[in-house]
Amino acid sequence: MKYNVSTIREGNAILIVPTISLSEIVPPKNPAFFNPNAKWNRDISMLVYKTQASSGNNMTFADSICGVGARGLRTAVEVPEISTIYLNDLNPIAIDLAKESAKLNHVHDKCNFVTNDVCKFLNFEQREHRKFDIVDLDPFGSPSTYVDCVLRSVSNRGLISITATDTAVLCGVYPNVCYRKYYGFPLRTEYSNEIGIRILVSFIALNASRFDLSIVPYFCHSNLHYLRVYLKVIFGNKLANTVVSKIGYLKHCQNCKHRKVENLKDQNLVCEICGTKCMLVGPLWIDNLFDSVFVSAMLNELKNNENYSSSTKDYHRLLRMMQTCDKELAYPYYFETDTIAALAKRSSISLDIVVSTLSDSGFKVSKTIMNPKGFKTNASQKEIINFLYK
Repeated sequence: MKYNVSTIREGNAILIVPTISLSEIVPPKNPAFFNPNAKWNRDISMLVYKTQASSGNNMTFADSICGVGARGLRTAVEVPEISTIYLNDLNPIAIDLAKESAKLNHVHDKCNFVTNDVCKFLNFEQREHRKFDIVDLDPFGSPSTYVDCVLRSVSNRGLISITATDTAVLCGVYPNVCYRKYYGFPLRTEYSNEIGIRILVSFIALNASRFDLSIVPYFCHSNLHYLRVYLKVIFGNKLANTVVSKIGYLKHCQNCKHRKVENLKDQNLVCEICGTKCMLVGPLWIDNLFDSVFVSAMLNELKNNENYSSSTKDYHRLLRMMQTCDKELAYPYYFETDTIAALAKRSSISLDIVVSTLSDSGFKVSKTIMNPKGFKTNASQKEIINFLYK
């Protein structure tokens, strides 16, 4: 062996990883890829997969770009309802390390290891399971190249989980690249991470509708330099035909910061507040990013599953996220306390006071998991400033 490896524990799984990946700021792809900073991402995945797996038995899971197999192996160990795990990576060293980890965790018998290109792996028709119940896609950069393959490989009412790490593209730094890859125009603003998620979901939904498929967002979030979406896929053109009602545009006034949803057929780019021509953002998903029933089930799973240690910081972080998500309003944008304070030329007010003040004033308001200083409300920006700084 020409490279050093270390044995670590993540969740309930033991992982063999390249030692260099534990010390470098940017984990290298060689000899094999492992990102220790993505633990939070994988922690959330385990909760989603446990909730999804509670609805059935003998389920199959595909980790289509597995690296050293961290997500797939944790799934094998922590979600026993999933009986068959496929781990695929084009790097044979990564697959060798995943095999060794599977033996350490005594899950080798339920794991299948493949060394192939993503789409060749997902479209391979000779395996016993033609379609998967859960498909994970966590690529370097944009997932847009692989979305068609993922959609073709998932079973009816199955779950797809997709990561995008090209946040600079989806969040407005490179708008032309965003249009080329996702057919949508982003915007650089305080809520650009939510816009990026909604452009990604819109892109996946429109691609799904080409195959007479529809998607239902179960849960979406952003953290560090990635966006992550969990979507249920439903076969049939009846629901697919409704996609037009769930995709629209957002107009944003750069002058007074007013924002409003516009549908596909009736777009008015003039700001109702100040008369300035607005920026048009989208097309993007304007419907819910969270399924209330699924989020409640995740929250119950978190509270009632004895495998979760309620004494850890990660548990309480996950619990706070789910509790916030359970009450989050469905507006496709949010406001931020610091930005509101800057517009008012005053000091920033704590998020709890903002929420209670607007609620007491008769407005709908909630926190958001998209930003620790963010909040969603039906109040206009002018009303927010007037009620907070009167």
